[in-house]
Amino acid sequence: MKRFFIFLGIFISVLCIIYTFKGLFFTKHIGHFKTSAGKLEYFKYYEEIMKTIPSPTSTHQIETAWGDVFIYEWRNQNAKDFSPIILLSGHSSGTPMWSENLEYFTKNHTVFAIDTLGDVGKSIQNVPLENGDDSLWIAEAIEKLGISKAHFVGHSFGAGYLANFAVKNPEKVESLTLLEPAIALNSLSFKTMFWATISSIGLFPESWENYALAQISGESSENISSENPLAQMIKVASTEFSSSLPSPKTLSTEELKNINFPVYVALSDKSAITGKAALESAKLIPNATVKVWENTTHSLPMEVKEELSKELEIFWKKIDFTKNKIQFSKYLLNYKKGKNLQI
Repeated sequence: MKRFFIFLGIFISVLCIIYTFKGLFFTKHIGHFKTSAGKLEYFKYYEEIMKTIPSPTSTHQIETAWGDVFIYEWRNQNAKDFSPIILLSGHSSGTPMWSENLEYFTKNHTVFAIDTLGDVGKSIQNVPLENGDDSLWIAEAIEKLGISKAHFVGHSFGAGYLANFAVKNPEKVESLTLLEPAIALNSLSFKTMFWATISSIGLFPESWENYALAQISGESSENISSENPLAQMIKVASTEFSSSLPSPKTLSTEELKNINFPVYVALSDKSAITGKAALESAKLIPNATVKVWENTTHSLPMEVKEELSKELEIFWKKIDFTKNKIQFSKYLLNYKKGKNLQI
């Protein structure tokens, strides 16, 4: 399993770099599959993974000005008094990327997972996206769901988009969790973009490509392979789907310092996407919990699913209990004793 997460971290990192570069010079169009066969293959893996996830209580197809946004809902009847969690996945994945985390998130919360509009998944784009439109369609979708405030959680590109959304819509944010956020806290280095190009354009020998991947990941080329359905799904998406997504905007120093809601930032110690620059930016956020997770990659939320979930549970409950004037210290004591967390 560790080898799979290493591969996934490498692969997602490369995709993130490539799509960041493309996003800087993107041409507006509608995201689409290039072939029917590619679409069938992607959704074969998509549905295979979804069968391993707790069944959602409902799904929503929310009409927005840019297309129909597909959202899964896992309703927890024991969490009616607390803000829900809203998930936004990384590039070229969709809701199945949360397969390792959902069983933890849904234990004590109502959870909504969004398939990103303009990217691969079940959302249907019908209008090209401009820079900044990501914040607008997210806001429209959650408003039509009837959600006034939520705990937002994003990974990679999803974290980048949610960071931009949250800065523009602070009144909708109970908290913001950024898991290995792409671009929002730092721009990518020239070195990283160079090695990503070598690994992906298909003009060099496989040994060169593997060396380039090793430079990005810090891992040996022996770990760069996996037949896992999630890895295969993302691989198919990267080759068979033409996305229409501008890159997230890097937040300014002023924007970071003016954030007035709780933020949790999880960074990998080996990631080519974040690194020291992201760490320094995260420290500018006044009310932020920032942690660098050792021995992880860009696939951090899958690699430390249980440990991360425990930290986030305390982070969210402290906010929810304060809002509802419930004694957090009593909850924390019971939680550390391993007692049931249901409210």
